[in-house]
Amino acid sequence: MRKFLVLNIVVMLAMLLGACQPQATQPAAVDPTKAPEATKAPEATKAPDAPAATAVPEAKFKESPMLADKVAAGELPPVEDRLPTNPRVIAGLTDEQGVYGGQMRVGFVGTSVTWGGMLFVAAWEHLTSWKPDFSGVEPNLVEEIVASEDVKEYTIYMRKGMKWSDGEPFTADDLMFYIVDVVQNKELNPGGTADWLSAEQAEGFKAEKIDDYTIKLSFPKPYGIFQYVLAQWQGRSFAMYPKHYLQQFHKTYNADVDSLVTADGSVADWVALFYKYGPDSWGSPDRFYEFTELPCLYPWVTTQPLGTGTQVVLERNPYYWKVDEAGNQLPYIDSILGISYQDAESRTFAMLNGDLDFVKDPGNDNRVVYHDAMNEGKPIQIMYPQSDGANTNTIHFNRTIADPVKAEIFASKDFRIGMSYAINRQEIIEIVHNGQGVPAQQAPLEDSPLYLEGFAEQYVEYDVAKANEYLDKVLPEKNAAGYRLDKNGKELEIIFTVQNDLTFGTTYVQVGELLIGYWDKVGVKVLLNSIPGPQHDENKKNNNIEAWIYTSEGGAGITAILDPRYYVPGEYAGYFGNGWNYWITNASAGEVKVEPPQEIKDLRAKYTDGVLTQPTQELQIAGMKEVMKDAMEQFYVIGISRMPVMYYPFNTRLGGIPETWYDGWLEGVQKILYPEQWFLRE
Repeated sequence: MRKFLVLNIVVMLAMLLGACQPQATQPAAVDPTKAPEATKAPEATKAPDAPAATAVPEAKFKESPMLADKVAAGELPPVEDRLPTNPRVIAGLTDEQGVYGGQMRVGFVGTSVTWGGMLFVAAWEHLTSWKPDFSGVEPNLVEEIVASEDVKEYTIYMRKGMKWSDGEPFTADDLMFYIVDVVQNKELNPGGTADWLSAEQAEGFKAEKIDDYTIKLSFPKPYGIFQYVLAQWQGRSFAMYPKHYLQQFHKTYNADVDSLVTADGSVADWVALFYKYGPDSWGSPDRFYEFTELPCLYPWVTTQPLGTGTQVVLERNPYYWKVDEAGNQLPYIDSILGISYQDAESRTFAMLNGDLDFVKDPGNDNRVVYHDAMNEGKPIQIMYPQSDGANTNTIHFNRTIADPVKAEIFASKDFRIGMSYAINRQEIIEIVHNGQGVPAQQAPLEDSPLYLEGFAEQYVEYDVAKANEYLDKVLPEKNAAGYRLDKNGKELEIIFTVQNDLTFGTTYVQVGELLIGYWDKVGVKVLLNSIPGPQHDENKKNNNIEAWIYTSEGGAGITAILDPRYYVPGEYAGYFGNGWNYWITNASAGEVKVEPPQEIKDLRAKYTDGVLTQPTQELQIAGMKEVMKDAMEQFYVIGISRMPVMYYPFNTRLGGIPETWYDGWLEGVQKILYPEQWFLRE
């Protein structure tokens, strides 16, 4: 029975880094009442010869009638010729057998198709992917990845016969094009780094093509978590660079590329041209929803871009390389209609009315609304995923801004402690989170092997007296209005920035307004700056965001090892040291770099050298616990509360979705559910 396994999160995640080559089969159920011991990774073997193809379903491959008609008309080759020799086999996550056909309707707010939810449904294919129970990763785009004993070398074996959405082969040349001609091209990428290739690893990194379907990556330092990094957001770019298409915009391959620049008329040079028609300089998935000509490896391809309208249409990819256990080519659903709404209220009404099948980030304030609708017989089914997050929000004070007076204040631990004591967390929980959750700082969850006693509980009491006590150590003087003065006798005024168009941050403005009220009571004047995404991006690049509210990755299991943004200084989303990240990653000239002090460099080295290079799970956990002790002592960011129980409404006609799963950025949000095996019930 293809039953979705629900395991205790400690049991599942204590195994995350236990093996360089996870098995492709579903893991057996584990007694959830027993906490596992940390296990040592199996001894890795030297890279073998190319592996033999694993067995595929004996039955003849089947396909959607939508494609069968095109084959009959001579518009497509037979399904056997469109699939790789060894397609990836995806087991269903429920007892229902999927069926072909229909159009899934997805609602999002605003104009971002990607961040409205399509990224996690239709554009998240990496070299490896998470198993649906979050117990580890397994090969996805490729057939196998084999690590050397010292985890410095990784041999990648691709799926022979796999094709892009336009029918062109997906081979080692595509991966080499991305690595050598994009990442290591000094004009396209001056820093020579990538999300998966840190500055510490970039110098001395080499990629070698072994044959048409095999490459070898060699790192200067051990990289024990590489296969897990590939399954996360950092691994997205390996599926984004079809050489046969993008080489026309690349100076190395097209000597006449300047004529294309002139003909385009909107770009200054070939670099801008390349990033206009291919993934942006940061590997943006947006291009696949903007340009129908750009080949992809995703389940559905864009046939009607959003443009200036309100709808985007995606249709099944005839060359998609996954099948179900019976040999049916995936996806089951023929097409996706994405509908843009002006506001969340309109989208909610459409979902309740049965006009949509799925919305990402339904909003915690709508929890009662959706449950009432379900109880009233509306076409709503509700599932309850478990969050891997550590907190509802993190509050960052940027220690790298240009203003030296504010930078010094924000660097003071006493300042952050005082601002934390000033927060009435229980009131935020009642007003914003429907009474769910408990006051807490950003820290691994209690059942995580990285849990540190006292970390989540420090400085969380609402105590105005203590807040003033600590703030007096940093800002003892006040003016007649009761506001604190900086060391120059000037009234301190902090700009607290909140991005107001985040689909996952619908409560941020409300939380920000409450925080400003609490801090006002202890004499710290804070002004709310509510801005949209493009303005945020520019401000971040210029490093002038003073204070910021954001997410809370790094809670469950050992996710903090894989996404340490709030525990390790210098990470991209660690706004408390925004300028440090640009310096560490050797960012482009347009971003403001700030060299970190030696103390910060030393703290970061405990992670890069003491965790990432370790070859076994046991050593990685031990190293990360030392990092956690530093994070607890440094108190980089302020947290609000533990995450409330999550919920997701779906239309009752949508099948293939289990009752629960592990939801988070690390897992690709909905991608861990394999949306390609969702189906529409007859």
